[in-house]
Amino acid sequence: VNKMDPAEARALFPICDEHIHFNHAGVSPMSVRVRAAVEQVTQLMSEEGQFYEDYTETLTDLRSSLATLVGVTPEQVSITRGTAHGISLLARGLDWKEGDNIVGARLEYPANLFPWMAISRDRGVEMRLVEPIDGRVTPEAVLSLVDGRTRVVALSFVQFWNGFRVDLAEIGAECRKRGVVFAVDGIQGLGVLPFDLEAMNADFVASGGGKWLTAVPGVGFTAWRQELLEQVDPTLIGTGSMTERLNYFEPKFGYEKTARKFEESALSWLDIAAFGADVGLLQEIGIDVIAARVLGLSQRPAQGLGARGHRTSRPLPPSEGDPAGPVSSPRAVPADCA
Repeated sequence: VNKMDPAEARALFPICDEHIHFNHAGVSPMSVRVRAAVEQVTQLMSEEGQFYEDYTETLTDLRSSLATLVGVTPEQVSITRGTAHGISLLARGLDWKEGDNIVGARLEYPANLFPWMAISRDRGVEMRLVEPIDGRVTPEAVLSLVDGRTRVVALSFVQFWNGFRVDLAEIGAECRKRGVVFAVDGIQGLGVLPFDLEAMNADFVASGGGKWLTAVPGVGFTAWRQELLEQVDPTLIGTGSMTERLNYFEPKFGYEKTARKFEESALSWLDIAAFGADVGLLQEIGIDVIAARVLGLSQRPAQGLGARGHRTSRPLPPSEGDPAGPVSSPRAVPADCA
């Protein structure tokens, strides 16, 4: 399959005409494809009286694209408002027992801390946090906190503050052996690094669309391992949660068997159109191509700054292919600073 050249893709982002954008860890600029998709939706909504079929087609295509992105089926994907929304669906949907514990890491982005901290407060569950060592969250450190009462290990694919990539596969394999749910915050890595839910031994991943996935803030998704999906009931309930969602006059309670049960009501067509356009673009380029380019470029500032007497304040991979290496560009400090 012919892939789009990165230079050709870059030309689709008008911001690149005058700027170099370094802030995908915060927010992504909009491509012309996203703008066109949103404009098409607004035109349909303003000029057509009936557009339900167009809406459902957009949503179906988005679920399919996201499923391909993370190696699951469309039935395992639910659309959310963002990372914290998705993580909260999992945290609130599990059957907790007093004395259970959750293992996470200090310096995680708070979207992957507050939902678990709330469970700790409300359900009598212990929150255990790994201390990063030289900016790294290692499998050994994580697993040293896991015991027979651990229900969830919750970590980020890529750490937001220094770009460190956690070895998900090794941690997830051990969690699988011990019957521990392994939940991943994917927002700092999805769209720029390959990810496969099963290959990573993860049970769950949540992400917003507004960073490397290059969509707009306010839309995201979750993907669930089938076994976990069957164990978790939705905490936000509406017609969208039900198998017979269109039976308005004789409503029958029964949760949808797929991840759609977590979509309790209608979704923003504008948001899902934007999301679908960008995920489609990323797949047209190829995540492996994007990863190679970004990881290659991320070495250049570190090498150039080092040659000018600076050091970087986060771990660098020994080589471009190191699976534990960072994605972000380095934050430089003068060599004579402590």
